[in-house]
Amino acid sequence: MNRELLSKALCEIDERYIAEAYRPVPEAASGSPGRIVHMKKKRIITFALAAALILALGAMAYAADLFGLQALLITNGSLSSPENVNGGRLSITQPQAVPEEMDSAIREKIDHSAKAWAEWKAWSEENAPREPESCRAPENASGIIEEKNEDGTVTFIFLNGEEELERRIISAEDYQLFKEYWDLRARGFSGYDFNYHIYTKEMADKLEEIAARYGLKLRHKQEVMLQNFDEQTGFYSFEEITAKINEICAGGKRFFRTEPTGYDKFYYFDEGTFAVSFFTGADQSYTGTSCYLYNSPYGTLSSGYEIFDVVKDISAFTVRSHTTPDGAELTVLQNGTEAFAYIYLDDSFVTLHISQTAGMGDAEIDAILDMVDFSTIR
Repeated sequence: MNRELLSKALCEIDERYIAEAYRPVPEAASGSPGRIVHMKKKRIITFALAAALILALGAMAYAADLFGLQALLITNGSLSSPENVNGGRLSITQPQAVPEEMDSAIREKIDHSAKAWAEWKAWSEENAPREPESCRAPENASGIIEEKNEDGTVTFIFLNGEEELERRIISAEDYQLFKEYWDLRARGFSGYDFNYHIYTKEMADKLEEIAARYGLKLRHKQEVMLQNFDEQTGFYSFEEITAKINEICAGGKRFFRTEPTGYDKFYYFDEGTFAVSFFTGADQSYTGTSCYLYNSPYGTLSSGYEIFDVVKDISAFTVRSHTTPDGAELTVLQNGTEAFAYIYLDDSFVTLHISQTAGMGDAEIDAILDMVDFSTIR
């Protein structure tokens, strides 16, 4: 895969597409745990759709939510689509709302992050490099075939899989701007989490200025550890990842009360953000139970779009609480095959997404939550 394609796959600035981090496919042809990037779509919410959602849930059920869903539900984007009026997106990287009784200092930091991101997004939309409008792919496009014409123009053939969606003639001038834009994207600007979409020094300076003004930190250097399945070089052993998790996440203490059966990955940033993707059963694939834990410090500038999950029916989730052996009281959302649990700690918001295609009951979910010693999180 060339540099331009990698940039398009991993760093697409257009917010119609948000990339979730890698997930495992142990049976990949290489014999090692392949990682797949899942692309998420963004649409625009209307007040009518929001009202329809509340009606679908039922006013009493929504009021009885005890805050539950509101902490994760992304409301400044699409909650549904014409074919799925009950659908929605749940963020696992940034609280979307806080309870009324939340400590004022925590509330202020979350509010500052939201305001800073809104300011950064507005500045980027006005000043960031972008491709010519004539070259922008239509909705649902998954690829482009380029055909050069004798007059210097280029024909773009937009595809969805193998199906042709649209043919479009691109001028020589716009095609040159298109190539320059994607070369800039491919080269990028090192030193920042790609979710900030930094491509030039001017952008980096502006982001730093906004973060400083709101008293927020940024995610800069990222370290990633992938488990070594099938003796692939360059990966890490289970023991090495566990030791690093204990060091980074728990200050040398034991992070997992009960250890997982394996890891997809562990990654962390210099300012305190970290994520652990792990398994709890012998089947380390989509057919088994997979878990994704994310720790988001309140004092870090975050969007909430870094990782989110699209759910087909918000009304199918029930809300309850569970207290782990260390006294952490988590809010648990579950619909049978998926569960989202979260807790507001003193310094960070922690979420845990659990998925099991065969279905899960309360006991299995609670046992997974009890694996983590939340009191060790720094």
